[in-house]
Amino acid sequence: MNILIVDDDPDARKTFGKILKTKGFDVEEAGTGSEAIASCGAKFFNLALIDVRLPDTSGLEVLKAVHGINEDTIAIMMTGYAALDSSVEAMNQGAFSYITKPVNMDQALIVIEKAVEKQRLSLENKRLLKELSAANEKLKELDQRKSAFVANVSHELKSPLAIIKGFLVLILDGAVGEINSKQRNCLEIGKRNIERLIRLVTDLLDISKIEAGKMEMRRENFDIAVLVNEILVDYEKELAKKQISLKKDIQENIGAIWADRDKISEVVINLLNNAVKYTTAGGEVGIKLISKENELYFEISDTGPGIPEEYKDKIFDKFERITTEKMEGTGLGLPIAKDIVELHKGKIWVESEAGKGSVFKVKLPVK
Repeated sequence: MNILIVDDDPDARKTFGKILKTKGFDVEEAGTGSEAIASCGAKFFNLALIDVRLPDTSGLEVLKAVHGINEDTIAIMMTGYAALDSSVEAMNQGAFSYITKPVNMDQALIVIEKAVEKQRLSLENKRLLKELSAANEKLKELDQRKSAFVANVSHELKSPLAIIKGFLVLILDGAVGEINSKQRNCLEIGKRNIERLIRLVTDLLDISKIEAGKMEMRRENFDIAVLVNEILVDYEKELAKKQISLKKDIQENIGAIWADRDKISEVVINLLNNAVKYTTAGGEVGIKLISKENELYFEISDTGPGIPEEYKDKIFDKFERITTEKMEGTGLGLPIAKDIVELHKGKIWVESEAGKGSVFKVKLPVK
């Protein structure tokens, strides 16, 4: 532990230094402010004991210079005259404390021991923060590599899966010859599973792009009501099959919104998929769309099992599933919807109560 004593009285320096050396400290002396500044520039001192009054400059100037060289050096001011105001000012400028002259060694050692402990804790804290920062940077690098790997694999999988699906559709449509009912059933099962894989790959690709900050936005003016109605047409057959009724409340002449049409479509589809998935036969799915004060609001509701209070903040986390039921899905639909909404400077949230269904609400700026 290195200590620098800055005092124009050589006898006081030697006496003080001798006592500190018996306590195990390495001590150096400086008789002027310029000597002190030169010493601090040459090596690191854990502690600097600085007299308020020096022959060539003030102790406050030395304090400022010492901290300019190394902010980790702890400074204690010494005053041998009625200069309490200077000592207090020094503490306002970063000194740890002050001691009076002639020095009461017992009291001085208490102050020095406290300063040494503070310095030890400060340096340990900085070391830990540095290690933590390095670990965080390593994690960021690994996360970027993971995202890049997932994106590359997803991209490579998407094309062959689309080709497989295309051939299955051709066979099911009878383009390459007739098939019997057993063959059709097997092909339908294959087609459904290929579609599941395509959805999974698409979700992983979207998440990777968002995490890497590479999600492209192609904004345009489009009528949001037209988009929603187009999407609902695709759900008519599934809703009828599950015996789920649809309640629409779409404001007339709602107008255009400046956004990425495909991305907003993905948000609506993800929310509708959830609503249909968790609504049982005889239930209802609702969609509401209104515009006010240059903001667009849309809601998608269901009469499903609802969401317990403790899970409301978790459902937008990646791969989070709150149901114990065995249902298809990646757990990425809601996180993707949230990221897309936030990319549009909007907000998404849920209002729900266990056993009473859920309402997912989205707010987007019109412009």
